[in-house]
Amino acid sequence: MEEISVKKQLKISIPIAFENLINILMTLVDTLAISTIGILELGAIGAMSVVINLMQMSIQTINVSNNTLVAKSVGENNIKTQKMFIGNAIIMTLLISLITIVIIYLIQPIFPSLFDVDKICVIYIKIRLIGFLQNSVVTVLSGYQRTIGKQGVILKLRIFAVILNLFMDIIAVNLGYGIIGVAWVTVFIDTILMIYLVIISKNDVEYSFKTDLFKQIWNLFKWNFVERIASKIDNFIFNILVSRMGSLEYAVHIILIQLSNIYEAFIQGFGDGITITVGIASGNKSKKSIDNIKIVAKKITNICSALFPLIVFVISIVIMKISLKTEELQIIFFKVLPLLLVSTYITMSATYYFSILRGFRDFKFLAKRNIISSFVKILLAIILSYTSLGIVGVWLAYVVYGILQKYLSKIRYIKLHNML
Repeated sequence: MEEISVKKQLKISIPIAFENLINILMTLVDTLAISTIGILELGAIGAMSVVINLMQMSIQTINVSNNTLVAKSVGENNIKTQKMFIGNAIIMTLLISLITIVIIYLIQPIFPSLFDVDKICVIYIKIRLIGFLQNSVVTVLSGYQRTIGKQGVILKLRIFAVILNLFMDIIAVNLGYGIIGVAWVTVFIDTILMIYLVIISKNDVEYSFKTDLFKQIWNLFKWNFVERIASKIDNFIFNILVSRMGSLEYAVHIILIQLSNIYEAFIQGFGDGITITVGIASGNKSKKSIDNIKIVAKKITNICSALFPLIVFVISIVIMKISLKTEELQIIFFKVLPLLLVSTYITMSATYYFSILRGFRDFKFLAKRNIISSFVKILLAIILSYTSLGIVGVWLAYVVYGILQKYLSKIRYIKLHNML
């Protein structure tokens, strides 16, 4: 493996980061389109966005687990194995997608009372279930294409998708189809993306079930699943807490969560790029390459840690002007905004440790770390939500969560570094 430089690492990470960002913008575009209709509709789609994120979590887990194994195969120059890994990952994706669809369909009647939102949310989630399998295949195939070096192709595809989504959402809302029209637009786009990716990936995938490869994906998946489910559950609980504070607080919370998802997705893309290069280096068993990657990754994360909060601040003001137009909503927004910016800095600075640990497939530790930090986050949020801090207390718990995750990951990284 040739020596990685800051420029080369950015060439890998930036397209992935922007692709992740654009993928999240699909949801944000839906949210902003619905926010022009009213607070009740915004609350309904916001609550279901939390459910959809929880649904997608298992698929994202397969994606990350498969990508680390594929990266290792790339480092070993084993093309046949990497093709069979993605084939088995798709098989697992189809199985888990079908199970998820059945579970959500069975429990969807409780969502209006659970989140205290309008019953239109039930219709919305039913429509989104129709496109969930397509969305799942898109997630795994696009992740695979990125890992084997086709970041640019996937980035262009995502840009096309978000522009089409914005255009069709505007038409759906202006024609009076509202939240139902927005849901069908998303299903349509996920379907055409899936068809396209299946076609362009036909020479890169071998759909042949192999027990040993399936088990390797599963062994990483189960720990990665635990890592992700912990953070998804606490966000689920937080939405319930804030939804009961009032419609104004919940409307602000939905926008803040969308902003949080934006910076987390972008930062995750940076981390995924580092994870891929670490995974390839581990396949090569090259200590020199790994040490070089660590130096480059540290430089990138240090610069971005200073830069990203400023970018998020600018984006936040723009989004607020579009979706939170009354003075009452804006006052609540500005109370919580500083905590969002602090969380951005913490997440970016901690990504150095997260991405390297994922590159070495240390998902068992990451799962344990998330269980501990999520428990602290939930407990603190519940306590503070009943004080005069209200929604500010809930978001203060996010900051504590980020600090704890960074601290635990740094300790693990130092231990791993000393072992190598």
